[in-house]
Amino acid sequence: MTAQKNRGRRAAAAAAIAMLTLGATGCGAINEQATTFQYAASDGIVLNVGDLNVRNLLIVTKSATDKARLIGSLVNSTDAAQTLKVELSTGSVSISVPAKTTVKLEEIEKVLPSTGVLPGSRVEATLSVGSSSDGITIPVIDGTLEEYREFVPGGFDEHSLEHLTPEPKTEEHH
Repeated sequence: MTAQKNRGRRAAAAAAIAMLTLGATGCGAINEQATTFQYAASDGIVLNVGDLNVRNLLIVTKSATDKARLIGSLVNSTDAAQTLKVELSTGSVSISVPAKTTVKLEEIEKVLPSTGVLPGSRVEATLSVGSSSDGITIPVIDGTLEEYREFVPGGFDEHSLEHLTPEPKTEEHH
């Protein structure tokens, strides 16, 4: 009788361990782990146009009608110079990228006349290098985030943030 009890206990313990293991890994068994996804951890867009790698591209502006500055990086790992053309409905800019170099747009000023969309939106654009082109949307931001304030064409206006500061509540007496 003792041997049967031990076998029964072992079987019950094995079943309990199996249930715990399944419960602990059940989600991972049917869903892909988030840490296995490859993505661009940035505010801007990441894509390749022809042989040119475009990294963290976005536009900084005060409004839909003010000048707008491109920021991000362009990586050319080829042996030939490349030129990226960024076209919006409001205008375009061209950026030369020498062979085997990275151009950081934070270090050179490339400004468009405007975006035609409010900050917080995305603007339709065409990026082209030689005969390769991509129709995309680029995020448009303002200087609300401190790290982008220095890139706002014409300078950042601190007063544009006043609406984000809560007003103190007044006590109501009944």
